[in-house]
Amino acid sequence: MSVAEEIRRASAGMAAPELLRFLLMDRFPRRAVVTCSLRARSIVVLNMVAEIDPATRVIFCHAPDLYPESVAYRARIVERLRLTNVRIAGRGRSGPPPRGPGHVEDVWSDVPGGWRVHTLVHLNRLLAGFDCWISAVYHRLYGDSGMDRVVEEGGLVRIVDPLRGWDQEDVRAYMAERDLPPHPHVEPQRPGRSPEGSAVVPTYHY
Repeated sequence: MSVAEEIRRASAGMAAPELLRFLLMDRFPRRAVVTCSLRARSIVVLNMVAEIDPATRVIFCHAPDLYPESVAYRARIVERLRLTNVRIAGRGRSGPPPRGPGHVEDVWSDVPGGWRVHTLVHLNRLLAGFDCWISAVYHRLYGDSGMDRVVEEGGLVRIVDPLRGWDQEDVRAYMAERDLPPHPHVEPQRPGRSPEGSAVVPTYHY
């Protein structure tokens, strides 16, 4: 049985906080890394991680050029959650090595005017030395990604969407209950085309 299959079976039915505690404390202590963005779902995951082990390696993945408000918001979240092991993924030092599997996050950022900017964030160097990758960037709309929750990717156990099953109301309630600040540029917007039809979803102007 592969490690991914072992983790998949052991974590079946676990809610997000239980899953993260199992990974960070029981199965991969100090050998798990979390990738995230500045979106609300990422902040929820980061809060859960901070409550378990604030020394967990956290890698922020987003477009290379951020508004000053976004930079300040990132610093505010790091300070608020007392995260002590933070990295910022950058194209210069995070690019793919000459050989080996390509670990990437596809990041989509909403910008004024209804446009979306795509950034491919390479993570090989930043993931080196870890055994478990908890992927919580959340660049897509709410809904099931269709991927298995636990997959094996280039020697790493990758956890896809630790908040699987959460909807926008769940995230909003969690943020409000814990007084977690939203991104300063978040605003509701009704997308023209989406898997959820005319559902109102938050957009983030970075």
